[in-house]
Amino acid sequence: MLDAYRLIRSYYVDPVNADSLQSAGVRGMVQSLDPHSIYLEPEKAAITQSNFNGNFEGIGIEFDVVRDTLLVVTPLAGGPSESAGIMPGDRIVSIDSKNVIGIKPAAVLSKLRGERGTRVSLRIYRPLIRRMIDFRVTRDKISTTSIDAAFLDDANTGYIRIGQFVETTASEFHKAVQKLRDKGMRQLIIDVRGNPGGYLDQAVTIADELLPAGKLIVYTKSRHGGDDQMKYSSTSGGVFETGPLCLLVDRGSASAAEILAGALQDNHRALLIGELTFGKGLVQRQFKLPDNSVVRLTVSRYYTPSGRQIQREYDEGFSGRERYYKEMFTRNLPGNFMKKYGGLLYREGQDISVYSTGTLLKSASADSLRAMLAKAGGIMPDYWVFGKPYSNLYQELYAKGVIEDIALKLIDAPDDPVQKFRHSAAAYLDNYHVPANLEALVKKGCEESKLTLDQSEFNRDRADIALALKARIARHLFGTEEQIRVLLREGDPVMKVARHFIEKKAS
Repeated sequence: MLDAYRLIRSYYVDPVNADSLQSAGVRGMVQSLDPHSIYLEPEKAAITQSNFNGNFEGIGIEFDVVRDTLLVVTPLAGGPSESAGIMPGDRIVSIDSKNVIGIKPAAVLSKLRGERGTRVSLRIYRPLIRRMIDFRVTRDKISTTSIDAAFLDDANTGYIRIGQFVETTASEFHKAVQKLRDKGMRQLIIDVRGNPGGYLDQAVTIADELLPAGKLIVYTKSRHGGDDQMKYSSTSGGVFETGPLCLLVDRGSASAAEILAGALQDNHRALLIGELTFGKGLVQRQFKLPDNSVVRLTVSRYYTPSGRQIQREYDEGFSGRERYYKEMFTRNLPGNFMKKYGGLLYREGQDISVYSTGTLLKSASADSLRAMLAKAGGIMPDYWVFGKPYSNLYQELYAKGVIEDIALKLIDAPDDPVQKFRHSAAAYLDNYHVPANLEALVKKGCEESKLTLDQSEFNRDRADIALALKARIARHLFGTEEQIRVLLREGDPVMKVARHFIEKKAS
C-alpha cells in the first residue's frame, strides 16, 4: 500500500493531492469488505456525528430544496430562526450575500451550520406578501429529535414513529410514552418503517422499556471477544411492560430497528405488521483517524433471542455492495403468494396463512418460505401487509415535484381556502379538502414538468393524489407529525391492519 502510494506521488503524469490519494486508498480497502463498513471524510464525519448526537449548532430549520430553491419547511420550535421570525414557506435566496439558487442539499448544512454565537445573513422571499426580507440569525445549539410523531390515534391507542436511533432516542421514547399514558393511552403502536437504525444501546433500552425483567433482548458474537461480544437482557421498571403492542416494519427497517423487532417478536411481546425487514445484522465500531476522518468497521454480528442471525447474504467488494443495496428495493418475498392471492400473510408457528379481506384462502407449510428467508435475512412480520401499487403517473407526480409545486402554490395564494386553517392542525385534519379542480391543477403541473397525464391512471389514483397533496400541505403548515397523521388516518393499509389487531388484543 505504502509503496504504491509513493510510486503514484513520484511518477503519475499530473500532480496528485496527497490527502485525496490517501482517502481513496482507505476507501478502497473498506469497500472490499462488507456493505456496512465505510469511510467518512472529515466534514462528512462531523455532520454525521452531530446528527447521531441528537444536537448540532446552527440556525434551526427543517428545509427542502425544491426546483433549485432552498425552502424553509418549518423553523424548529424554540430555535434561532423561529425567534427571528422566519416562517414556513419562506424561500432563502442568499446566504451571507451569496446567491444560493441552485444549491445542492448537501451544501446547505455547511452554509447554515456553524459555531454557536456566530451570525449568518439571510435574504428571504416571502410569497404570501410577495417581498424580500433580510434576516440576521445568531446560530445556537439545536436539539434534534428522533421521534417523528407521538400522538393518540384514538382515545386509547398511542402511536409513536421512531425515525432513527440516536443518543437521545431512548429518553425521547420514555417521555413520549409517559405523555401518552397521561392522556389515557392503554395500547401502543410503534412505527419503525424506514428506520435505518443507529445506536445499538438505544434500541436495547427501548426494548427494556417494553419487556418484563429477565428477558433476553439481543446478543452479539465476534472473533475478538471482549466488548464486541455482549449479551443484553431486560430489567424491571419499564414504562410500558404490559398492554397491547404492535410494531410496524418494512424493508427500510434496519439494524437497531431489527434488534427491537426481533426482541419483541421472540419474547411474544408485540405483533409485527408490515414487510420483511432490511436484513442488517452486522455491528460497526467507529475509529477516528488523525485527520478527523472516520472508519466504521464491522466488528461483530448480532442475533435475536431465539438465535436468528438477521444479516442477509452479501458478496464482498464494490459490486457486491451495489447489489446489496439495490435488493432493498427489489426484494418482494413472498411475491408469488401475494400476486396470486393479494391481502396479507400471517405467520403462526410453522404455518403460513394467506388472508384476503378477512377470508382464509391458503394455508401452507412455512418450510419453503423459510428457505427463501434464510438467504433474504431480516425479520419476518407476523402479518405481512403490502400497500397497493401506485400507477406510473402517481410516482412521476412525486418524483418530478408536481405534488410539491401544487402544495406550495395553494399555501402561497393569499385567497386560497387553506389560509383559514393555518393556525389549527386539528381543524385542518378534520375539515380541509383539496380543491375541486384538482385535475386541472395536476394537468397544469404536468405541462410545466413535461409529463404526460394518463387519464385512466389519474382516475384510478385520484384519491391517493388528493391525500398526498393534503399531507404535503400539512407538512408545510404544521410539520412532519401532522403530515404523518394525515397519511395514517386516511390511507395507510398497514396502520389499518394494526388498528384491527391491537383492538382485538385489547378486547
